Amino acid sequence: MEKIIRTVLLLTLLTGLKASAQTYEVPKDYHFKKHEDYIKYEADIIKAADWLMRTPWGTEPVKTEAANQFILQWAQGTPDVVIELKQAIMDLSDTNPQLGFIYMSQFCKYAIQHKTGFNKALANLAALKAVIEKYNMEPAHKRDNDVEKLIDIDKDGKLEYWINNEFTFN
Repeated sequence: MEKIIRTVLLLTLLTGLKASAQTYEVPKDYHFKKHEDYIKYEADIIKAADWLMRTPWGTEPVKTEAANQFILQWAQGTPDVVIELKQAIMDLSDTNPQLGFIYMSQFCKYAIQHKTGFNKALANLAALKAVIEKYNMEPAHKRDNDVEKLIDIDKDGKLEYWINNEFTFN
């Protein structure tokens, strides 16, 4: 009986996850002219960041590009989130450019969810852990020595140390 209950719960969970992935829609006709416009779309930024993490590369290229552009336009204009693209970040996305959007979207998500007491080092940590997670779970990724090095740093428990030494925070 316990196996049946577990199976039913697992199927329900999987069905729910599949349905949520299919129901995500990138906002259309958005405009970012004043501060309130950016605030209005914060929940959509989080949804887009989560969707990009869940969606394998190449499965929905049109929607992926629309989500990337939505996040990019929001991130470039919002006065509330400042992403400093350090060379170390650029190096992580030179072979797999999709990882740059993962980094940016997850940094924005962290910033939105941690407005009080925001910490750039922790935002970078969350974004870089997401880059590692996406790289590891993405079957279409190209091997990248910079990301592989970051994975090793994380496995050694030194990712926070690396961030604090590699990045200069204002």
